[in-house]
Parts: sequence; structure tokens; C-alpha cells
Amino acid sequence: MSLTIVTAADATFARTLAQFLKSVGRHGIGTTARIAVYDLGLDPAERASLAARFAFAEFLPFSLVPYPAHVAPKAGTYAWKPLVIADAAERFGGRLFWFDSATLFHGPLNEPLAELDRFCVYTLSGQSNLAGRCAAEIRDRLKVEPEFLDRQIRVGGVLGLDLARPAARALLIDWAELALDPAVFIPARSDHSHNADQAILSILLFRAQKRGDLTLNEGDIDISSPRPVRWMSSRNKIDATRPAWTDPLQRLWYRAYKAGDRLNLRWQDFYRRRILGLHRFPKEHFRTYVMRAGDALPTPVPTPSLSYYADPFLWQREGRTWLFAEEFEYAEQRGRLVAMELGKDLRPGPAVPVLPIREHASFPFLFEAEGRLYMLPETCAMGALDLYECERFPDKWRRVRRIFEGRDAVDSLLFRQGGWWRLVTCEKPAGAEGARRLAAYRSRELLSGAFEPLPVNDEKIFADGQHGFGRGAGSVFADGEGLLRVMQKNTDYYGQGTEARRMTGLATGDYRETPLGEGHPLADLLRLASPHHVSMAGDTIAFDLRTRLGFVSGLPWIGRRLNRIDPAAKRFLAGDPDVLAGIAEAVSRLAGAIRPVDGRPPSSVRRDGE
Repeated sequence: MSLTIVTAADATFARTLAQFLKSVGRHGIGTTARIAVYDLGLDPAERASLAARFAFAEFLPFSLVPYPAHVAPKAGTYAWKPLVIADAAERFGGRLFWFDSATLFHGPLNEPLAELDRFCVYTLSGQSNLAGRCAAEIRDRLKVEPEFLDRQIRVGGVLGLDLARPAARALLIDWAELALDPAVFIPARSDHSHNADQAILSILLFRAQKRGDLTLNEGDIDISSPRPVRWMSSRNKIDATRPAWTDPLQRLWYRAYKAGDRLNLRWQDFYRRRILGLHRFPKEHFRTYVMRAGDALPTPVPTPSLSYYADPFLWQREGRTWLFAEEFEYAEQRGRLVAMELGKDLRPGPAVPVLPIREHASFPFLFEAEGRLYMLPETCAMGALDLYECERFPDKWRRVRRIFEGRDAVDSLLFRQGGWWRLVTCEKPAGAEGARRLAAYRSRELLSGAFEPLPVNDEKIFADGQHGFGRGAGSVFADGEGLLRVMQKNTDYYGQGTEARRMTGLATGDYRETPLGEGHPLADLLRLASPHHVSMAGDTIAFDLRTRLGFVSGLPWIGRRLNRIDPAAKRFLAGDPDVLAGIAEAVSRLAGAIRPVDGRPPSSVRRDGE
């Protein structure tokens, strides 16, 4: 089958094109493939010179006259690119590769050709996600599936198509048709947050993969990647304003910079994950416990080595009890979500990974609506608050809505009350310094309605706190008098303790919280155990607490005595019989006094498919 290599350039990229063609000739690519260069505005004399120097290349005209104004290179939309590729596909057919003219080859194309033969489309991944490279208005216009938002974007500088296969042809047709829409191919913004050609290409690729039309190959472009493909190099643009004799120096600079960048990225990755993660091991650890009403002692949940479990949430299904939690892995410096089935003795089974995303995830808040199970995890590292629906319990979840973007919202609660969906969280703008504030919202629709802010958001409650003071700390509960929220009460360190608060004013929009007094079983449990988080399902309680604080706390023997954790937590961990008896009594009282607000009746046991 024929092979065609396609690129394009205008006068600004003439010298960049020259080094591209030198690279093609150096590795003999022109002897096995047709080389097609589209003229987007080359100077006639320069074009003649390039044609004479590189006789293996075929220079082709590309008239912009038939196309809308936004297609022109000067518009900055890159809408011309899919149209050029479509023209080449119609001319030549067979196997076709597009490369930006700033590409340099480091060898023959054996690797990408083998992948193209296998997958019918060849692309490379960038390090940004789709949400970061596709403007929100374009995502809304194209009704982009929320599940795609955190996927690595597929770059537009390298694209291989086997045009004998329907999936490749359909992809190119759709891409070229969208390129004609000026409302979709909009110019890159000043902050370069939108890249129309690769954003639209990525959306089409992800949709084709979801339909089962194609599979995407592995491999990263050499931009901000510690381990990119090695057969090519991108973005080797020659500055046309500099003298021609500097071209070799510019190429040398790019090569040195990229080699240094790869080394730096590998070091930064090792430092952030391994060194900083293991640095936390001796001074930060949480332990999770589960307990039923009537039990004398809580049952500890064993953790893997170099990990801990935190933020435990309980869920009952088909008469079985499951524990969802964050597993923080020191060696990765990252939390991931897992689920474990609890046996009749409350001992956990194997941990099943849940929601495998690239960023840190925690606080797997679960609830049900209209018979469907949802999760609202904390993913503030992504600068977003996302809602997921369970497709296969317990391990397969699909993002169905991005509630907020560009916002650092943590430990969020979502529940239905008074005909509204209520969202209570602690937030600040993504990347902002300082503490988060209490925030409350309401919406009529879970999956599509806008979440309206309540007046309490302007009061900046907890904005002067430290150590995560005010963050959510578990389930939403209801007793005979109304709704309860457990919040973190950290005056000295993160994970120090919690406080139960009664939520009022939801019906009027004047949201308020007041602490529960002593004597309430939930307040008593929090006072005795000093937990970081507490949840409930049926008559079973799960809670965690911090067990190490400061480097000396990790030392054997003496570390326990020098550990600076809260005295209440120390008494519990030391097995104080009065504390344990008080906790057992509080848990037994809790089973008859409160219930979790999770969208289901207290005794709901739902079967698959019901």
C-alpha cells in the first residue's frame, strides 16, 4: 500500500520546512514514501529554491479562496490543517502521515508504521487534558461527554491514517467538516488554553474509541513528557527573523533543551512522587476502623505496606457491606480510590481499584438517585468537581457531569432535600492561596441544572482557618430534628478531630450550621474517638483517625510517647477501657438515633438491574 508524508508551510516557516526536508532526506524516508508539501503562502523564489534542493518533494498549491476567512493561517485557528490532510487523502489515498513542518526525524518510520497497520489511526498524546485545551464554550457546543475531560489530549502535529479502513476515513471527514465551522475552530486564546485542531481531533478520537470503531495507540509527543517517543522531535521552529547562519545553532538549542527537559521532568517526577511521598511516611498515617452496634470493640482495617486508608464510606448492596476509601500510596505521593467488601466479621476482602484517574482522588461520597448510584469524589488536584455514575459495581464509574471547573472544592456533600439538590462544600478558586471557605449551592436538576450559590458563600466562613478546618468529614446524617454535617475541627494539625453540626435554613436559603451539644450520640462518638472522618450504613459505622504526627512519631517504642496527636486519639489508640466502652455505647445509640442521607431508605438492599 502506498505511503504519503504530508506537511505544509507558509513564508514564515520556509526555513523550518527546509530542515524538515533535510531530515526526511537524511533518513531515506523520501525513497519509500511520497513527500507532499502544501504551499500556504511560500515566497515563489523560496519555493523554487526548496523544490530544486529537495527533488523528492512534491509542492502542491492550496487555495484559500473557497474557504471561510477563519481557515487562513493568519487567523490562528489551524482550521486549514484538516482541510489540507483531506485534500491529500483524496489525491493519494493509501497510508498517509501528517507531520507539522517543525518536525525532525531521528530514524525511519518503522515504529509509527507498525502501529498504523495495527490500529488504522496513529496519534500521540500530550500531557494536558482535554479540559485544559478545549474552551468550555466549544465543549458545550459539541456536547462533549464529561468522561473525556481528564483524558490526555491527542496532539495535532502527528497524525497517521490508513485510508483503506472506514474508521480512519470517517474520522478525517468529520474533522474536516468541523474545520469549516468558525464557531468551533476559534483562535487560540492569549493564555493558549484552547487549541482547536487538536481539541476537536481528540474529541472525535475519543468518541470513535468509545463506539468501538478504533483503538488508540500508546506514546507521548516530546513536549513536557519524561518518556516520549524517540523516533521524532516536534516544535523545532526556526526563527525567520534571525540570520540563516544561526539555523544549526537553533537546532542545537532545541536538541539540548529537550534532552535537559526530559532529564528534569524525570527528576521532578522522582522527587515529587518518591522522595516527597516517602518523606510523609514517618509523620503522617491514618487508621480506619469499622464497628457494628453491639460490638465491644472497633475492627481495624489492615493497610498495605507503604499505604494508608482514609475517608471511609460504607455502602450496602444485596445484603453485603462495602467499604470505599482513599488509599494513599507514599511511593506515588497520590491517593486513589478503592472498594473492599466487608465480611460478616467486618474483615475486608481484597481492595478493588475504583475510578482510575491520573490525579489524586479521595473522599468517595456515595448516594443514590432514581435507582442509580453516584459518586462525588474529591478531585481538587484537577481544579474540578465531577459527578460519576456507577456502570458496574463496585469498580466501573463514568463521569456524567462536571459541576464546577476552575474551583478547588474539597470533601463535598450532595443530597436531595425540599425538592432541591443541595451541595455543601469548602472551596476557593483553583490555584489560590489561603484557606477554603464554606459554600452551599442548590439545583433543581442533578445532571443538568445550574447550581445556584446561597448567600452564606459571601460570608467567607472558615476562610481564616488552617489545617483544613471546616472541611467535610463524612456522611450527611439525619436525626429526629433535621440534617447533620460532620466537619473537620483542626486547630493544630490536619486530621486532628471533627465536630457534628446541625444544618438549618436550607428551605429559606439562609444556610446555617450550629454545633451539636454533648449527649447526642454522634457528638459523643466524635469526642471520644477524635476521628478525621465518619460514615454509616445500616447499623455499621466506619471512621478513621490520624495516628502519626511529626517525624519522631514513626520511631518504634519512643515514637508513641512523643507523638503529638490529640489526647483523645491517644487514649483510644492506647486501648483505654473507658474510652472503648463509651464508643461502643455511642455506636449502639447511633444505630437507633440517626441514619445516613444517601437517597435510599435505611434498609434498602438493591439488586443489580433493579
